[in-house]
Amino acid sequence: MTTWTHGGRPLRLLCLIDEYTREALAIRVERSIGAGGTPGFGTPLGPGNRVAIEGSFTDLAGRTGQDVPAVAAVTAAGSNNVNLPATGISGFNAGTVAISLFNRGLTNFINLELSALEADGRGKIISSPRVLTADNVEAVIEQGTEIPFQQATSSGATSVSFRKAVLALKVKPQITPDGNVVMELDVNKDSIGQILASGASIDTKHVKTNVLFGDLPVVGNLFRNTARRDNKTELLIFITPRLVQDRSAQR
Repeated sequence: MTTWTHGGRPLRLLCLIDEYTREALAIRVERSIGAGGTPGFGTPLGPGNRVAIEGSFTDLAGRTGQDVPAVAAVTAAGSNNVNLPATGISGFNAGTVAISLFNRGLTNFINLELSALEADGRGKIISSPRVLTADNVEAVIEQGTEIPFQQATSSGATSVSFRKAVLALKVKPQITPDGNVVMELDVNKDSIGQILASGASIDTKHVKTNVLFGDLPVVGNLFRNTARRDNKTELLIFITPRLVQDRSAQR
C-alpha cells in the first residue's frame, strides 16, 4: 500500500503486482520419409493406410489315374538347394510336397506357373480381380451370373425369380503396427448340379458304337464299347495383399 497527498487530501493506492509464472512452449514435429526419399512434415489426417488385395481364382482339374504334379524348391543360406519332387524308384511314384510361401517379389513367378497349367489343359484361370479397402473394412468380390427359376406365389400363380450363382470372396484386412496385414477370408462358390463332400464332381459317359449293330438288344453289347470317367475339379485361390500409402493425406 502506498500513500500520496494531493491538495491536502491523502490518496491511498493499492499496487497489485502479478506474480510471474514460467511457461514452456512444446513443439512437436513429425518427420516422415516417403518411398521415393522425399522428406515431409506433418501427420496424416485421412483414414490412414489402405490395402490393395489381388486375387487369382484357378480351377485345377484332375482325372482318375492322372497325377497333377506339384513343384517346390527350398533354398536356405549356407545349405544346398533342394528341389521337389524327387525322382521315383522304378515301379513306384515318389511323394510330392506342395508348399507355397511367397511374398510380393514371387507373385510373377506364381502367375507363370498358373499360365503353364492353363496352357497344358490342367487348369483354368477364372479371374484375377483387384479390390481396394481400408483397415478393418470388409470388401466383397463377386463374379458369376443369376439363374432364373419358377416360384409359386401365395395366390397360386407362378412367378420367375432369380438367384445368384457366383464365386464370392469376402476379405477384411487388419494392418498391424509393424506393417503386416492380417486378413479374414470368406470364400463362397455356387454351382449348378450335384455337390459332393469332396467338391464338385462331373461324371462323363462316353459311348462308342457301330451304327445298326450296336442298336441290337443283347447282341449289340458285343459291338459297343462303353467307358466311364470321373473328373474332379479343385478351386485354388491365391491372395496377395499390398499396403498402399496415401500420400495425399499428408501435409
